Amino acid sequence: MIAADSLPDWNIVVTSRPGGQRAVRRALHPFVRLRRAGFRNVLIGRVGDIATFLAEVAELLEQRRSVASALGKIMPVGHIFAIDVSRFHDQLAEETAPLVEQLIGRSFHVRVERRGHKGVINTHAAELALGEALYGALEARGAKPTVTFSDPDVVVAVEVVGNLAGIELLTRELRQRFPFVRVD
Repeated sequence: MIAADSLPDWNIVVTSRPGGQRAVRRALHPFVRLRRAGFRNVLIGRVGDIATFLAEVAELLEQRRSVASALGKIMPVGHIFAIDVSRFHDQLAEETAPLVEQLIGRSFHVRVERRGHKGVINTHAAELALGEALYGALEARGAKPTVTFSDPDVVVAVEVVGNLAGIELLTRELRQRFPFVRVD
């Protein structure tokens, strides 16, 4: 598991389908050096420009269908923080507070993907707590929040990898352009 006391240098989480991790690492090697994250079929890495990287992966997947069948998903991560399990819900609200302005006038929902802390962090409860915090923050700014689970403008995605969590806003345009960037 990744130690929380030394935040690693990563901005993408890549998952593979069972048995596909080696193929995914090899195929994406020209674009990124992927490292094991301490969980089955989960890799992390750092790319210089996420949009360029995603476009390169999309082109690769068109050319090599075998890679597409091995790849689970790719999640860009804009902000990483060490988690404190005892106050995880509060941390989520604090860490996403700077993103609230970007949700004004847009429909959204929250997704938390947890790896580690089984039986300690409840994914559904974390999603609910973060959704309520964002909803309240939007109302406090005079906005009328719209939560939808059917093709929202933005998905507030949280990737928990051991003792670290990463956050990203996934726009509809990004999800449509790169179908391998997904939360559901």
